[in-house]
Amino acid sequence: VEAIRDTEWKTKREAFMSSSKFVVESLHSLSVDVTRMLEGEIQEKTWKSYQKGDVAAFTRRLVELGDKLPMDRLRDKYTNDSEFRNYVARFVRQFEEVYDQALANDHGDLLGSTFYSSDVGKLYQILCAATGREPRKTKDASGRKVA
Repeated sequence: VEAIRDTEWKTKREAFMSSSKFVVESLHSLSVDVTRMLEGEIQEKTWKSYQKGDVAAFTRRLVELGDKLPMDRLRDKYTNDSEFRNYVARFVRQFEEVYDQALANDHGDLLGSTFYSSDVGKLYQILCAATGREPRKTKDASGRKVA
């Protein structure tokens, strides 16, 4: 029975990892759109990195800007630009789906914590803050939810 449970758990985890890879790539792709909508012109350095295969280049750039991102401008753009609002909504929705799956498939919450603390998770938190949305919470070692 224990071997069957172990095999089932490994199979679920492998399926999750496979599907999450696709979602994370989609999130990085949406970061390109968010960057383009926010900045208009895309920095050549970031674009070249992306074209060379660094799919996380735009996500990383937005996260590095972090506190320097013009939150008022981001909020205004979110409120007034339906295309931008759609990109942000898709990013948030896709992140929350993969995050919820990570929590459901990993009893130690290692996957959930990893996603939440990754650049994709940090961008998710930035976008939630900018749009007035309450982000999902992570859990600490005792299982209590924390920011």
